[in-house]
Amino acid sequence: MFKKTLLCAALVAVSGGALAKAVGAATEIVHGTEGAVGAISVTSAAVTYTLGASYTQGDTITLTWSQALAAGVGHTALSITDGTRVIPLTVLSNTTSSVTYRAGAVPASYNYGATQTLVTAAKNLLGSGQANGTLVTQQFTAATSNGIEIDAGSVATQVAGFFDQYAVTVTTKANALIDVENARKQFSSTSPASHAINEDAIVVATSTAATYTTAVSGGTAGLTANLSGGATNTFTFKGDFSWMDTAAAGFAIDATLGSLSATAGGGDLTASAGVTSLAAGAVMQSSTGAAPGASLFIGTEKKTALTAKTYTVDVVLNYNNGAARSKTFTALAAGSWGLNGATITAYGIPNQASITPFLWVQNAGTTAGEISGTVSCDGVTTSLGALGSAAGDTNTRVGPAVQAVVDGLTTCGVGSRYDVTLTVNAKSTDVSVNAGYRVTAADGSNDRLSLETSDSLN
Repeated sequence: MFKKTLLCAALVAVSGGALAKAVGAATEIVHGTEGAVGAISVTSAAVTYTLGASYTQGDTITLTWSQALAAGVGHTALSITDGTRVIPLTVLSNTTSSVTYRAGAVPASYNYGATQTLVTAAKNLLGSGQANGTLVTQQFTAATSNGIEIDAGSVATQVAGFFDQYAVTVTTKANALIDVENARKQFSSTSPASHAINEDAIVVATSTAATYTTAVSGGTAGLTANLSGGATNTFTFKGDFSWMDTAAAGFAIDATLGSLSATAGGGDLTASAGVTSLAAGAVMQSSTGAAPGASLFIGTEKKTALTAKTYTVDVVLNYNNGAARSKTFTALAAGSWGLNGATITAYGIPNQASITPFLWVQNAGTTAGEISGTVSCDGVTTSLGALGSAAGDTNTRVGPAVQAVVDGLTTCGVGSRYDVTLTVNAKSTDVSVNAGYRVTAADGSNDRLSLETSDSLN
């Protein structure tokens, strides 16, 4: 009778374990990726498991971490408890990222009807050089002494995470449109609305990354870095500033042409070793403190014809996490300048030997405008480059130049149709595009058809 009772209890334990699972709870340790640089090890959280199965002597429990444990990390005995009595767990084996325990003798008065819990120890992990968003989990698996899985389907518990502590953001990007109606020497005041006609701005700021803040709010802060140590951080604004330079050698701001300043309407920046540097393609400023940042205001004196430009920013943050470290942010998009000219698309030009496209740019104004464009065919968009100039009060033919580019493409098959987008640096209300094509039949006869444009459809 006694043997039958034990057998029945064992079967109940296995059956219950097949349907139940262990549920882990932990307060993850959140490490800044900057703070973890160079660290020999980083901490992870202890986990409290509520067990679903009833464990007996000889059962095994394996804990596996998704990140390798630090060198020299040991493992000590654990125990399962009903709140009063314990089932001892002793180390059976381990690897660089796991440990397996074996259950010992069950006390005679152990209460399987109570909640069964297991608390695992916090472990040190390898953590230097982790990517932003890396999460470390501890996986629970268990089996009977006969190898039958119990507490199956247990979900891995998050015990540590790595997030970039610092974020560098271009909070204000250059966005001026060069006004073609004012000889391209100033910016449009209406697009963007209320934009200064003689100055544009780029502003860069450093802050605590939102993802890091969110992670810490639900966990516990681990290794961190510090920007308040007085180290100089650099902000290098890259673009074309040569239009305001008339120096015979090197680069010097000609105040009669333009300006580069750190504040709106401020005085020109001056070079200072390790603090500020000026060049035709890059302006470097420096900043210290817990939230370093920099601004560049680019001004024009409306003496020089401006051209479209693109700006980027390189940032080097110098921080301390027990040792002096640095982190580089490269080519952050910092905006661009465009022209408030005309952009018109002609749709559905057939690409066939019997087709001759007609594309004429009409400029009813008095100011000439450079013509450029793109062609889109079979899902691929290709630059057409410069297509000449649309003189004032004239019609300019660009169809042959466009077709010549299309003929050289391997991405626009014969029989396909292509769209052409033309951009003219002249007043948009003065510019229109006439689009169509001629079909030459085998007998030499011709037929002409018109095509829709973005203007005709609007």
